[in-house]
Amino acid sequence: MSDEYGRNEENTGLNDTGTERGVYSARHYDYTGGSDKATYTTGGTYTGNSVTPPMSDNTYGKDKPRKEKGEKAGRFWGKVFATLGLGILFGLAAGATILLMNKAVPTGSSAAVSDGTEKVKEIAKEDKKDKKVEETEDILEDAPVTTDYADESEITSKVIVTDVSDMVDAAMPSIVSITGKYIITGQSFWGQTYSQETDGSGSGIIIGQDDNKLYIATNNHVVEDSEDLKVQFIDGSTAEATIKGTDADVDLAVIIVDLDDLKDDTKAAIKVANLGNSDDIKIGEPAVVIGNSLGYGQTVTYGVISAVDRTLEMDDGTVSKGLIQTDAAINPGNSGGALLNIEGEVIGISSSKIGGATVDGVGFAIPITSAQPILSDIVTSVERTKVAENKQGYLGIGGQTVTEEVSNMYGLPVGVLVRQVYDGTGAAESGLEQGDVITAINGKKISSMEDLRGELQYYTKDEVIKVTASRLAEGLYSELEFDVRLVDKAALE
Repeated sequence: MSDEYGRNEENTGLNDTGTERGVYSARHYDYTGGSDKATYTTGGTYTGNSVTPPMSDNTYGKDKPRKEKGEKAGRFWGKVFATLGLGILFGLAAGATILLMNKAVPTGSSAAVSDGTEKVKEIAKEDKKDKKVEETEDILEDAPVTTDYADESEITSKVIVTDVSDMVDAAMPSIVSITGKYIITGQSFWGQTYSQETDGSGSGIIIGQDDNKLYIATNNHVVEDSEDLKVQFIDGSTAEATIKGTDADVDLAVIIVDLDDLKDDTKAAIKVANLGNSDDIKIGEPAVVIGNSLGYGQTVTYGVISAVDRTLEMDDGTVSKGLIQTDAAINPGNSGGALLNIEGEVIGISSSKIGGATVDGVGFAIPITSAQPILSDIVTSVERTKVAENKQGYLGIGGQTVTEEVSNMYGLPVGVLVRQVYDGTGAAESGLEQGDVITAINGKKISSMEDLRGELQYYTKDEVIKVTASRLAEGLYSELEFDVRLVDKAALE
């Protein structure tokens, strides 16, 4: 335990005369002499209340010898003179250094000189800084300098506008929703062909109007195998539509609506779309998709042009080229709808068939510039109407549908497999053979017996049509064309 002076209690005490004794480290202050001054030794320690005197050989060292008074005085004055001499020398050196520094530092320098050493450090820093500045200037001299900066108006024009509500309001009257009943064909495990009716939906774009009809562009797969097509307009009213023509190879179609079936309010609400130039679009520019997404009605999605001139192969084996890619959502039901630029111009016809539902943020559209000539041909083509059943023409074959499943299993093209060719018919005369697979009639894709029957409803007996078929030769199918004169039903009996 320590007392108020920091000494251990067990190592303190009084001598025989009552005078206090103490130990500090290895040094001993002996107060046993009874005077006010202590005798300084280096060897003794306290043990309890007794003092252990220094050993003769002094394990901690001998007592420090006392110096005589005269000797101290001589050494004192020597130290004084030595100190004065050193001070004079240091002063001269410091003065000379300051003089040199003042000459080296330019007039007006803000650096304060406290001594020679600090000044040297300051100058070294300045030299290093100047050297870095010079090196930087050398680098900048070699670097290209841009002085052609855009003015404020040019920069403002490049800002992407995210509020497209006004543009959408102006474009929506030209977009329609398409619904209908569709006949889906298939083949059972036992090879039997069956048909199934289902509902479906898509979108369309009003591309033209004359005195009697409204022309609406859409995808071929939206109207293929359809019955009872209906179109819904911006005001919510509906009207029946019929197929004007299709091009299965590029997945385009045109349907028509009789203007007489529309109310005056509807005629006032709708308008023909403003078609743009898809050749002028740039990657990164804004893009808007409007369509009947998932059959819920008109829906707007927003994004950018992700890529142009894409080539994709579809599940049915057809290849689409020159497509526009966008990250604006194109979902089932958007097919046939519009891909628009920021000006509200149609630059593409959306197709969910191309994009599919297995990816996110990747949609495709048919460029309007390449679609326009095809759509124009369909619109201006001679419109055909169904003929009476007793006047319909027949190919003169017996056939069976080749579905996607059968095609994948056996390697046959999708279409109608010719199982039999009747003698004395146009098919026999044209050169069609058993085993051929019919894939098109007059350019219209044929995927099933239902397609074939449906297309022949527009032709009378004795008309000549062009039949496209694939024939197996040396293990490969090659495409052939046949001019077939249609016969009446009696020729098949």
